[in-house]
Amino acid sequence: MNSLDLVSMGIRNLWRRKLRTFLTVLGVIIGTSSIIVMLSLGFGMREAFNNQIKQMGSVNIITVSQGYNEMYYDGGVSVSSSSSSTEKKLNEESLAEFKNIPDVTAVTPIVEDQIKLVDGKYSTYMSLKGIEPSSMKEFDFKIGEGRLFQTGDQDVLIFGGGMKHTFYDENSRRRRGPDKEPEIDLMNDKIIMTFDMNYGRKRNPNESSLENQDGEKKVNYKTYKVKTVGILQEGSYDTDYNVYMPIEQVKKLIKEKNKAEGNKTQTNGNEYQTILVKVEDISKVQEVQQKIKDMGYEAWSLSDALESLNKTSVIIQAVLGGIGAVSLLVAAIGIANTMIMSIYERTKEIGVMKVIGASLRDIKKLFLFEAGMIGLLGGAVGIVLSEVLSIIINKVGINFLQNNMGASADTRISIIPIWLIFAAMGFSALVGLMSGYYPAKKAMNLSALEAIRTE
Repeated sequence: MNSLDLVSMGIRNLWRRKLRTFLTVLGVIIGTSSIIVMLSLGFGMREAFNNQIKQMGSVNIITVSQGYNEMYYDGGVSVSSSSSSTEKKLNEESLAEFKNIPDVTAVTPIVEDQIKLVDGKYSTYMSLKGIEPSSMKEFDFKIGEGRLFQTGDQDVLIFGGGMKHTFYDENSRRRRGPDKEPEIDLMNDKIIMTFDMNYGRKRNPNESSLENQDGEKKVNYKTYKVKTVGILQEGSYDTDYNVYMPIEQVKKLIKEKNKAEGNKTQTNGNEYQTILVKVEDISKVQEVQQKIKDMGYEAWSLSDALESLNKTSVIIQAVLGGIGAVSLLVAAIGIANTMIMSIYERTKEIGVMKVIGASLRDIKKLFLFEAGMIGLLGGAVGIVLSEVLSIIINKVGINFLQNNMGASADTRISIIPIWLIFAAMGFSALVGLMSGYYPAKKAMNLSALEAIRTE
């Protein structure tokens, strides 16, 4: 028998028992679509994890600190309250060490302190971060309005993209949300900056003019008139709620604050609280991070969170895929059952085929072809059904997420990659062939004479 005869005979046999074939194919459709949809939910979850991490900042930037010992700010640097001589400071030597690490493309120090910003009757409390003006481009600070720092800038600020939403009328306690129009113009308003957290607040009638409401002696902090030169693009958790200023000026301001507070402890102005390290290749971040830890520093990056979330998503995908695989296993049993029943019904036909010259190999091929066709047809229809279900899930799901969780319009809950379609098609056909192997062997082993005598 040639291949064309086998194909023709196999299709006729499947068509002759339409209902049984349909039910068996239906089992494969359900099994295939279950696996694809379940895995697509896992891929969607993984993409959501990745997008969430990317919104938090750059995955290839490492934040280095001195450690977890208790610290206090002094002169623009972080000073450990521990007397341990083994704690490594972040200083110019540290910067040089990090620059010499392979795959590191940029390094910049950060100095920070807490400030209060006042714009008319509105105010906010925020972290002021001092950064090297030339490093902002290197560390992917994306400007949304205005410009980045330039050489010679004085008394200038760059706001994070979400800062406009944090201002509120402190005396009326009417805080504004991100869904309302800002009542201030950060780029053009006159803004006051101070380390005095009580600045602009209505005095409590029982409050002494020499003490604050906590009973502590009042400090005469300076106020600074600052100008906004830029606002960063909104959408990065790493920068949205920070205010930036050239690092040398921040050091100077913190020294003035310490002087006002009567803090006589002075430290080296070349020591820093944190240092940012940029790695060119994302795949090298963990390796560079470990080298920094081996030097005695604390190091953290978003790649830590990304790696953890990816491990979680792999486990979830395995569980979801396993649930779908149960349906396909049931379908495989159904194919095997259908083919075995077919042997009993076609015993005499098999005997006649052997008598007229059909080889054992031909009979084996015939049954494997029928089983494979059931798997292939079920897989093809299952893929189409999966695509339809994926579209429905995304349309219905995104509406729910937007209304209840504020998800973006391009969020996808179910993602079916191209390779999964081809893999599902091949796997379903393979399942059919494997399910039909035992029945095919059974058909081969039938005695021709006994088969012919069968009524």
